[in-house]
Amino acid sequence: MKWLNRLAALLFGLISVGLIRDFFDKHTVIVLDKEFEEEEDDMEDITNLRPDNYDNSMDLRGTPTHVCACGCNIFNVKVIFDDYEIGTYFLDMECANCGSLATAPTPMDREGLDN
Repeated sequence: MKWLNRLAALLFGLISVGLIRDFFDKHTVIVLDKEFEEEEDDMEDITNLRPDNYDNSMDLRGTPTHVCACGCNIFNVKVIFDDYEIGTYFLDMECANCGSLATAPTPMDREGLDN
């Protein structure tokens, strides 16, 4: 009887390990702490989407780009609207993450890359 109990425990353990392994193969488990949740709740208004300081900013103007050197792809750009669409935009733009100045890309820049 003692061996039967040990065999049953061993089989139960192996089945449990298989189920757990299958669960982690199919699902991603994320562990969050309270500080992370509080940071999400403290999201700022989009008008405040600019760096706190400009110590790490650079002047990258000259070559049109759609990604900053810091990896951010959100820029502050001045535009002119015409009939509810962007009619004109200025080529000087500022990275929303680090404050670096860059040159906005235009459709002609894309055509130059295709050739």
